[in-house]
Amino acid sequence: MFDTRWRKTLRDALGHRARTLLVVLAVALGLMGAGAILDAWALVRVTTQASYLASHPVAATLQITPLDAAFLARVRQIPGVAAARLRRTVVVTTQGSGEHKTVVLHALDDVARPDIGRVQDVQGSWPPNDGEIMIERSSLDYSGATVGTALPVAIAGQPPITLRVGGIVRDVSVAPGWMDHLVYGFTSPETLSRLGAPSGFDELQITVSDPHPSQQSVRQLAWRIKALAEAEGRRADHVDVPVPGQHIHAAQMDTLMFTQGGFGVLTLLVCGCLIVNLISAMLAGQRRELGIMKALGASGRQLAMQVLALAGALGLLAVAIALPVAAWLGRRYGSFQGELLNFPVDRYAIPLWTFAAQVAVGVALPVLAAAVPVARACRQSVVAALREQALSDGPAAIRARHWLQGVPLARPQLLSLHNAFRQRQRCALTLMALATAGSVFIGASNLRTAVEQSVDLLFVNQHHDLTLRLLEPQPASRLIATANAVPGVALAEAWGGTSVGLVRADGTVGNMFGLFAVPRRSRLLTPSIRSGRWLRDDDANVVVIGSGLLRTDPGLKVGQPIQLTIDGRQASLQVVGIMDSGPEPVAYMSQPGFAAWRGRDLASLLLVRSVARDKDAQLDLIRRLRDAFDNQGLAVASSHLLSEERQGIEDHLQMVVSFLGVMGWVMIVVGGMGLASTMSVAVLERQREIGVLRAIGARGRTILGMVQLEGLMMALLGWLVSLPLSVPVSVALSRSFANVMFPVPASLMPEPVGAWRWLVLVTIVSVVACAWPARQAMRLSVVRALQYE
Repeated sequence: MFDTRWRKTLRDALGHRARTLLVVLAVALGLMGAGAILDAWALVRVTTQASYLASHPVAATLQITPLDAAFLARVRQIPGVAAARLRRTVVVTTQGSGEHKTVVLHALDDVARPDIGRVQDVQGSWPPNDGEIMIERSSLDYSGATVGTALPVAIAGQPPITLRVGGIVRDVSVAPGWMDHLVYGFTSPETLSRLGAPSGFDELQITVSDPHPSQQSVRQLAWRIKALAEAEGRRADHVDVPVPGQHIHAAQMDTLMFTQGGFGVLTLLVCGCLIVNLISAMLAGQRRELGIMKALGASGRQLAMQVLALAGALGLLAVAIALPVAAWLGRRYGSFQGELLNFPVDRYAIPLWTFAAQVAVGVALPVLAAAVPVARACRQSVVAALREQALSDGPAAIRARHWLQGVPLARPQLLSLHNAFRQRQRCALTLMALATAGSVFIGASNLRTAVEQSVDLLFVNQHHDLTLRLLEPQPASRLIATANAVPGVALAEAWGGTSVGLVRADGTVGNMFGLFAVPRRSRLLTPSIRSGRWLRDDDANVVVIGSGLLRTDPGLKVGQPIQLTIDGRQASLQVVGIMDSGPEPVAYMSQPGFAAWRGRDLASLLLVRSVARDKDAQLDLIRRLRDAFDNQGLAVASSHLLSEERQGIEDHLQMVVSFLGVMGWVMIVVGGMGLASTMSVAVLERQREIGVLRAIGARGRTILGMVQLEGLMMALLGWLVSLPLSVPVSVALSRSFANVMFPVPASLMPEPVGAWRWLVLVTIVSVVACAWPARQAMRLSVVRALQYE
């Protein structure tokens, strides 16, 4: 009996190859999506721990002048400081006929220290020789240079010199240079002196002895060092304390991965719905066989084990297919994320526990999905199993038939509409799969539209085309006069600005952020005020904060007094407004109020509106402006186009949205497979009905139209259900996106274009999914249909 049952199980699987293949494909497809995300996440985590922490990342950076060996020795003796080093950072620009690119050069006092900010993957001479530059690996392609070639660079206001590219290194503490449109490099202090930079160092970097410090404890230590420097008459301008042990983009990538993982789990659930329908189809075709086996003495437990073992075996087959594909996709996606975090992942292996988890899910998913239909089929009595299936005669079914009789359609079409709801559970599972896929598709479309609108709102209020930052603050009138003398400048405004720190209620100071002084009646900025009001010309001790500042200090609100610190002094200001400003923390003051606070009316930022609209002409205007400022003895530290800044933000944001759209497409494929399996079951269960219709004169195209209409009805219902379901999906996506990037409005209505695209897509899915069942029904002969058992 044992051998006979298992031979029958194997024969059933081979006899219904299409249905068996659908089960395997459903599980494999779900595992490929979810497994690739799991593999990539685990790989990046391993890389982060092994690569980032092994570099002994800097815990705090302080800008202090002057710095010397004696002060460095005193800092190293402070309790809690594990290591300390000196650094100078100089911003230069590449020279030549092409586009000028910004280069951030670092010079260290001791490049051989292995216990703080250690670089990796050194190729070439390290430390860099005099006259050489070592380019950070992620910046090499963007720089356009190659190892061994010459790279002409210059500090603003100084003659250019040519540096030899001596090699490449990897600095895992910085974001990729190609992402930030910056070239990161290391050179010697002597080379910086040749470039015209001031001698000595102006940055102090430390690590802490606590193996698991909090950001607050590191801040307290950094401000203790700052107080020591100021007590000795040194100037301490800037304090930066990142989250300890965490890469600058790690939190964003983790949030993104968890969001993607949620959709991977959702894909598996949709696959589970598909498997339920497929197992139900198999049991529907074997209903009489199960009844006969029960009559011969088989127990319900034996029959259940027979089917569940088949489901588990199909899961193992799906695992064998999906596991290598998921590993390949996970490594590719993990490598891409590693590039975003500037980590090398190729040398690390995917942890074994991820494969074990995928095997467990791949086997358990079809078994658990099959448990409910198997239990229902095994509880069925012998009499019920051998009895011919009849139409449901429940009150709901009777009311539905009476309602359909009043619909002005032909009888075959009315029969198709009724058949769509004949098996309510199967219909509900199919609708759930289609609606879930549609809600993700529409949700991703809503998010894409929200991102585009947010970026538009972020930049629509900025009416300049390019920005120049001066090395030293200058009188605003001088900057404007120099800019207006250059042909092609339509409007120029000079803004003041500095870096400040927010003093919290407990007396600690957060990281520094930009404070900008807005000129009177500025025509290059029309802010989008979220709450409160904008600045007035006569405002003295008030400030408008950007929404990005709320990410680190969410308790800030309009009317609240705040304390800002700069140059060792504190100022009490009142928040009068909050404006949309993107992810970066910024704040704004009126220029008269800023001048009164700082005791001087100087500007360091020049905003320019260009007459020309094309990028090449604007780049040419930047070159001519830099030449004009150089001729006036005004050193330009950096310059950039607003369009490039916007393009960089859009590329980062749309990358996230595009991946969510890919997950939606995966779920659409699974939903289409679910609809195909449902229609295959429907054709199988109604072969005698189809035979009767053929016997009384129904043509093949009539049968074809009936099956397609039934599938189209389910597809349209799935589309309708997906519309309200897309609202919570859109809200969840918006909140997750806000954690990753910056807040975007949550859409409480489906985006019309996305909804109509999903309607067209689900119609196509319906036609394709029903094509094979409809063809089988159309080719079914009368004799074979009426002989069906």
